Amino acid sequence: MKIALLTRRFDPQGGGTERDLMVTAHYLLKAGHQVTAYASEIRGESGDFPVKRIGTLAPTRTGRLVAFALAAPAAARRDGNDLVLSFARTVGADVLRSGGSAHASYVAAARRWRGRISAAAMPLLPYHQAQMIIERLGFHSPRLKLVIAVSNLVRDDLLARFGLDPERVVTLYNGVDLKRFHPAESDTFRNRLRASLQLPARVPIVAFVGNGFGRKGLRFLIEAMARLGSNARLAVIGVDRADRAYRELARRLGLGPRVNFVGARGDVETFFAAADAFAMPSLFEPFGNVVMEAMASGLPALTSAQSGVAELMPSAMERYVVPNPRDVADMSVRLHEMLEAADELRSLCRETAEQYSWDRHGDNLLGILRSLG
Repeated sequence: MKIALLTRRFDPQGGGTERDLMVTAHYLLKAGHQVTAYASEIRGESGDFPVKRIGTLAPTRTGRLVAFALAAPAAARRDGNDLVLSFARTVGADVLRSGGSAHASYVAAARRWRGRISAAAMPLLPYHQAQMIIERLGFHSPRLKLVIAVSNLVRDDLLARFGLDPERVVTLYNGVDLKRFHPAESDTFRNRLRASLQLPARVPIVAFVGNGFGRKGLRFLIEAMARLGSNARLAVIGVDRADRAYRELARRLGLGPRVNFVGARGDVETFFAAADAFAMPSLFEPFGNVVMEAMASGLPALTSAQSGVAELMPSAMERYVVPNPRDVADMSVRLHEMLEAADELRSLCRETAEQYSWDRHGDNLLGILRSLG
């Protein structure tokens, strides 16, 4: 079968949606399908399948968004593809894969981490209005056969927002690279990395990984760390335009050197090897790949009920799913308990992650596509 994969940005070395598309292409090719990707921005070559650029003369970001949403599915059909699977908001795809929930839900949730004026302005901006119109048209397109959601959190949101037929909306959890993220790496990297960061060998370290600190709940995590009453450290891996404000928050709370802002890193697995636990109490997180990556590395993980990945937590870890990230006193207690039990939870975390390999994801994806007939 000839299958088209649509994405606004194609980057074979990227993370998030870009990585998910590459994984999908890998398993489709392995199953004998022909794959072609269509993108408006191309940042590299796949080497295994063609990538076609959907050009547009639109001068604005909103214009380019709309142009791609309409042109990409049409171009894929003109090329004779049997199935059009879109990782972007488009109109006319056979399958829509939703990795970020409804955009309207994202805009509504933004008030949790944005300023009041900024959050109120979002639904009035042309770009966000276009996103919401496109996704509504896409989910109600007569060509649409199936919707793939990355979590039940996303699936439930789409059903509520668009009144979709539940039989046509399935959940397919993302996988995790079990070779890259593995507890065995800890012996190799732990002491070396701690020495490079000038961290004592026996001080507990909590790792946080993510860009967009506001949505990821970093403010509340820092405030919770200040209540721990221990010498535990927080390593923040990622970037944010408001980085300086978070550094000032840590200083104001008396944490000082107990919070290390590392910046963006491509070797996240080495930080997991040096850490004792992971925490990302997001205010809005459709899935949360990095949580499962931390668990694959043997780290107990604290997350929030607003994260899709919370659905995969074993019963012994449910205590560390924070109902409300803003309740820093409650989070601090849970974080303390998790650090105390970290050694006992390591094997359980790895075993849980092993249930969600990319191979399993690929097998499930192929089964879903076969069900379309």
